[in-house]
Amino acid sequence: MAEWSNATMTDVGAALQAKVNAGKTKLTFTKIKVGSGVNATNPLALTDVISSKWETTNFVVKLEGKIVSVDTVITNTGIHEAFRMSEIGLFAQDPDKGEILYAYLTDPEPDRMPAESGSVVVSQELTIGMVFSNTGNVSLTVNIGALITREQLTEAVKQHNTDISSHPPITDQIKAILGSANWKDSPASTLVTIKNLLGQGAIVASKLDANAGFVKFANGFTIQWGVGGQDNVVKTEVTFPIRFTRLFMANAIDAYWSGSDTPRYFANSVSESNNTKAVFVASDKYAASYYWFALGII
Repeated sequence: MAEWSNATMTDVGAALQAKVNAGKTKLTFTKIKVGSGVNATNPLALTDVISSKWETTNFVVKLEGKIVSVDTVITNTGIHEAFRMSEIGLFAQDPDKGEILYAYLTDPEPDRMPAESGSVVVSQELTIGMVFSNTGNVSLTVNIGALITREQLTEAVKQHNTDISSHPPITDQIKAILGSANWKDSPASTLVTIKNLLGQGAIVASKLDANAGFVKFANGFTIQWGVGGQDNVVKTEVTFPIRFTRLFMANAIDAYWSGSDTPRYFANSVSESNNTKAVFVASDKYAASYYWFALGII
């Protein structure tokens, strides 16, 4: 079982870090090497891994506060002979010395990396973490995952994608969107259907109030309505609930006075009406109230 407990900065790595702390250069990592060597003397004096078996320049450097992590994936691609992964070297660029061995890590109980073959491809995630203190000191840690074959990885991804119910936050959101108790239910309307409906003139806004309301369609066409009129007044004005960009027409429904069966007629005063109001003129002052409607574009 892997036990990467021995992580240290080399002497040349410490010298580079001193330059970084002094603001003379930036810390740029260049390479990661994995080897099978065993150092029995002083790892601080090393300038390279002892027995390199695999290396890569493909890694991701992440910065979170004072923590820097270098992430990569070790694979047996290109490895022709199995070996024990007992050492890892992290390399960086020194402005004066060129590429140097910045940090060195060893494992007294190394995992075995099998040789590449047509049927067995294995990989292992590796994260080298560095914590930088206010004084410039650096603490090193390493996290390395278990070896996994391509078949195992493919099956794990397949299982993950199939069993989405193992992610309650996602399935809960799907149920909320569907308005259903089951996240697997088919939606009543797809986004494409809704988009097409909007394009065909579906209602996009409304105020369904008998005294003053409106219905607006996707193309801007709007119907507005309300109640108008006033006792003993021939000419009255109503204000539209929302302003028209273009008014097509405004009309009022003929009303009866409560004391007579004779209808009172209304006419819209075109010269006084505009995009925000309509002015109606009754046939006499006894038309106390009426219903009106207006058509236009918002």
